[in-house]
Amino acid sequence: MTSTEIIKQLQALKCIYHSERCYQFDEGINSIISILHDMSQPTATAWEDAASIYRTLAASKSGFSDVYVDAGTADERVAANVQLDSIRQMLWDTFKRV
Repeated sequence: MTSTEIIKQLQALKCIYHSERCYQFDEGINSIISILHDMSQPTATAWEDAASIYRTLAASKSGFSDVYVDAGTADERVAANVQLDSIRQMLWDTFKRV
């Protein structure tokens, strides 16, 4: 997965969190986006920094995995949460390899 694709997924994740009025992860997500966006030449250190921030946000108590979509009909919630889980899993798989 390229840094551009990861940035798109992080932006989608942030958008979903905002729809649930969850803003507590913005600083971390923005930091990861900034690291990935500023990489003219991808370096191991930059990837490690981005991965470390993501893993901290995802694995901490009251982290990413504790947020779910609760708005809309039951079918809308299920679909939205499937999308949310897919994005989080894709990002976790990407950053755990670093």
